[in-house]
Amino acid sequence: MNASEALLSFGSAVGWMVVGILISLVLPVAVKALQNKGRLEAAGQSPTLGARVAAAWVQYGGNRYLIVLVAAVVVAAVLVFVLNLQFHTPRDAALAGFGWESLVNKLFGSSPKA
Repeated sequence: MNASEALLSFGSAVGWMVVGILISLVLPVAVKALQNKGRLEAAGQSPTLGARVAAAWVQYGGNRYLIVLVAAVVVAAVLVFVLNLQFHTPRDAALAGFGWESLVNKLFGSSPKA
């Protein structure tokens, strides 16, 4: 990388970190939804996309994810500000958000049951 490459602005860095955090949170839900889709189709049902989204919203507590979105923005802003994180590309910032969410989840999340 050239030293002359521009860094992302504070707002862009926070925004892309939020994208990474949200991807990290939504990916497991999306995998479960895809697994459930196979079960529904095996039962002879083929719900519409809207019905699937509505069912997933209720099943996975969609309102909770709105709160998570606000928390993700706050966490990303604090991390970028306090640690003076700087990124050259949106991909770098999104990967950093993905990694930070994973670290926080491992440190403060519930431990797996044996």
